[in-house]
Amino acid sequence: MSNGTVVRSMVLSEGYIIALDDGIISWRPNRGRRTNYRLQFPASVLLGMKGPSGLCESVIVGDTRGNIIRLSLPKLELLDAFETSGRVIKSLCRVSSTSDRILVGSECGHVWLVGRDVPNNCVMMFKHDECITSIRSNNNEIIVHSGWSKYNYDWEGVMISNFSRNEIFEQKRRERSNRRAKLLEKKAQNSAFGAMLDMPIIS
Repeated sequence: MSNGTVVRSMVLSEGYIIALDDGIISWRPNRGRRTNYRLQFPASVLLGMKGPSGLCESVIVGDTRGNIIRLSLPKLELLDAFETSGRVIKSLCRVSSTSDRILVGSECGHVWLVGRDVPNNCVMMFKHDECITSIRSNNNEIIVHSGWSKYNYDWEGVMISNFSRNEIFEQKRRERSNRRAKLLEKKAQNSAFGAMLDMPIIS
């Protein structure tokens, strides 16, 4: 029995999946026995894949060494395994509801496409300048999030648009700092002790 710490989890109608820091993936159904599968490296992200039945029939696991592993549900049998750059996988996205191709975003900003029908099963599409915290596809665009900032790319890796919240947060930080300074100044002016500090010293 594993005593690892839960690092990722996913809740489904039939049960839930947990990933432990020792590499164990565990399927825990609402009824029936648990099933475990041990990965070589700990999971960093999970993605459920619906099948023709409309139910989640497999789970995609991205790990801390850039591997993408697909396991069946509920048996957790190995279906596919792909290797990327060896960096932590931060986000996964199914290209479409009818495709088994997966978009992969890594901590170093690499965007990969993996799948059985992809050349060599794995292709690096482009490099984003920051860690990718979320990735998804929409029509002819790939939408990448890095923290609060959003970037839209086409499938050639050309940036179409971007919306960065970093400047907005920096402006609000300055505004808060200015308000705090004014409040402290006003409090000092209204304080008897503050008034005493402004009195000349007579000796």
